[in-house]
Amino acid sequence: MKPYFGSHNHTIYSNLRLIDAINKPKDLIDKAIELGLSGIAITDHECLSAHVEAEQYMQKIKEQHPDFKLAFGNEIYLVNERGSGQKYYHFILIAKDAIGHRALRELSSRAWMNSYVDRRLERVPTTKQELAEIVNKFKGHLIATTACIGGELPSTALIYSRARLVGDNQNALYYYKQINDFLTYCLNLFGEDFYIECAPGTSKDQIAANQICRKIAEFYKIKMIVGTDAHYLTKDMRPVHKAYLNSKDGDREIDSFYEYTYLMNYDEVTNLLANTFNGDIDFACQVTDNTLEIQNKIQEYSLFHKQDIPKVEVKDYPKKYWITTNGIGEDNPKYPHLSKMLHDDDIQNRYWVNQCIDKLYDLGILDSDKAEIYLNELEEEARVKTVISEKLETNMFRYPNTLQHYIDLIWECGSMVGAGRGSSCAALNHYLMGITQLDPIEWELPFFRYLNDERVELGILPSCK
Repeated sequence: MKPYFGSHNHTIYSNLRLIDAINKPKDLIDKAIELGLSGIAITDHECLSAHVEAEQYMQKIKEQHPDFKLAFGNEIYLVNERGSGQKYYHFILIAKDAIGHRALRELSSRAWMNSYVDRRLERVPTTKQELAEIVNKFKGHLIATTACIGGELPSTALIYSRARLVGDNQNALYYYKQINDFLTYCLNLFGEDFYIECAPGTSKDQIAANQICRKIAEFYKIKMIVGTDAHYLTKDMRPVHKAYLNSKDGDREIDSFYEYTYLMNYDEVTNLLANTFNGDIDFACQVTDNTLEIQNKIQEYSLFHKQDIPKVEVKDYPKKYWITTNGIGEDNPKYPHLSKMLHDDDIQNRYWVNQCIDKLYDLGILDSDKAEIYLNELEEEARVKTVISEKLETNMFRYPNTLQHYIDLIWECGSMVGAGRGSSCAALNHYLMGITQLDPIEWELPFFRYLNDERVELGILPSCK
């Protein structure tokens, strides 16, 4: 059995807004391997939630199936602009690498942040302008296909074909222009990473869409690929999928659209596809083989990485040494970590220590008999953060810097910071940076309750401000 790459597949995470698919990620991967596919892309409807679960499973079975390739994608809704009453065209994006996946995340975040309700359903479209902005930002890291019959190309091509059939030249010209504009847009954005998708199916519309899209692909010299748009695993699970779609109020017709939306082996795909191309089995095989080109463009990468802390822009304090009583700048052996941070190469470290020490000056503490108590505490906090930074291979000093930034933003806009983890009040650096408002020295709050050498984690929340 020849292999091919399944470029269009759905899981239960496509049910985020509406009931749609019944495939669990694990089952989808297992069935694809069983059928001889060389890999699959998970392309849920405006949802990336299956990706982590799928990769975790692939890591478990990678040794047994080293050549099987798992790709991550998204079936977005592509529109000219957001607005009610329009058609939300499907469009497939597949990440070629980790940078491409970042592009998927940015696009998905924008779509959800700008969601709205239209015809009693939450809509999460992406505008063509937004897609162009992100693709140009991450040029060459995404693969795109025209998706199923719900995509703009096959949908418009069908209307164009019908207009020509009845001699409606005015509308035919209108939709011809729409097709040309759409393909020009896609080719300018994706170049050779853009493909026209067809599907194995026997419905009148699917056959017509496949045939006219073939002509369009040949005219524009764009490669065609096949996608089974798998919403369930096998042919015999079709009644289960149909019952699932009709499990809520109202009836949802699935006989034509979902009849062949399951995983297939190479022979079943090509034989069904050949029927839609008037028995041209050679072309059906070519279209199926073209999916391997997509697979070969996809690099091995992981969504997992070591823990890290986001950083914000901070003031660039000049490097300096501890000023001794005789005015000579040098490291203070009593406070080795604080001293080192004052002339550290890392701007985040210099910011943290300067913010804390400057605040001690502002409070008059360094000119009082309490100076040693506060500096000893701050030195201990710097030591513990340094140890944890080394263990996690990140920079723990970014954490309070970032907290300070966002808490200040929230206060400046007149809002409040909600309740968080109370033990964060035990951190003197939080108090000095304005993250919390209780002086832990005065209130005798032990820092180890908040952070210590044995507690190596990033899950630390600020207390209320």
